[in-house]
Amino acid sequence: MAGPRRAYIFAQQAVDSFLTSCHARNLSPQTIIWYKTLLYRFLRKTRQLPDAPGPIERFLGHLEGSDQTLHGYFRALTVFYRWAARRYGLTNPMLEISAPRREKTIPRTLSLADLGALLATPLSKRDRTLIMLLIDTGIRIGEAMGLDRGDILDDTIMVSGKTGSREVPITGLVRSRLLDADGDTYLFAGNHGRLTTSGAYQAVREALTRAGISGKKLGPHTLRHTFGRHYIMAGGDLESLRRILGHSSILTTRIYTELDTSDLQTQHSRFSPLNQVITSVSGTMYQTIANKTGAARQNYHPAAPVSYL
Repeated sequence: MAGPRRAYIFAQQAVDSFLTSCHARNLSPQTIIWYKTLLYRFLRKTRQLPDAPGPIERFLGHLEGSDQTLHGYFRALTVFYRWAARRYGLTNPMLEISAPRREKTIPRTLSLADLGALLATPLSKRDRTLIMLLIDTGIRIGEAMGLDRGDILDDTIMVSGKTGSREVPITGLVRSRLLDADGDTYLFAGNHGRLTTSGAYQAVREALTRAGISGKKLGPHTLRHTFGRHYIMAGGDLESLRRILGHSSILTTRIYTELDTSDLQTQHSRFSPLNQVITSVSGTMYQTIANKTGAARQNYHPAAPVSYL
């Protein structure tokens, strides 16, 4: 069986064919735009598709930006070359390139007090419904803007996202507000029809500012991260969170298990066996123990709760 072959093909042709394939596979518009933006920058550096790691490593090495940005280019090129290897039978040079190092970061999230302040802030009917939807479900802002009335089911909404369609649970309060939305077919109306993703982003940013919540890169995705963090903190499991958020891999969802110091203190206070024993002690505790462990302890009843201090 013949192995991968080396051949020169025009990079522009290959990238355009890849984007056409993305459309045919019904990837989300946001994902396709992301691929196009990154790969077109790669095209400015080469006319023919490199089939060796050197030119690609030089391209990655000269990029400027955050660790996340550089890793994004690496991921886009990895997906593109995997497709090109299957489509054209070419050698895949990305197999010989290591991913750029990136510093481990914990996404910025809001505390319950922050969320309370946000919900207490005077907002328009539309913006309040949007904020409550994002806090309640953690869906992406583009997914929220794509919602129509027909997507509201009994206890869930049907969301179309990067990994296809999925049902996402919602509370009764959020469902009522969605049913009462002012849009005709769509749920969130702008000045000229459906509210755009950029318009929704601006609405969320303004709501956060009015609530006194400030910081870099705060927006709808902050509420998505906030949902994920509090879901795990409240005892939710990773697999159900993955399905709600629409992650294709649970490795992506695992970021919400990375807790900062205050989170660790909260979880320790909640789950420490010693704390659980101390907080559960009462004057009748020992009778419960006696019932489980035998008559030898049945007559032991302390006059007052035991102090461990």
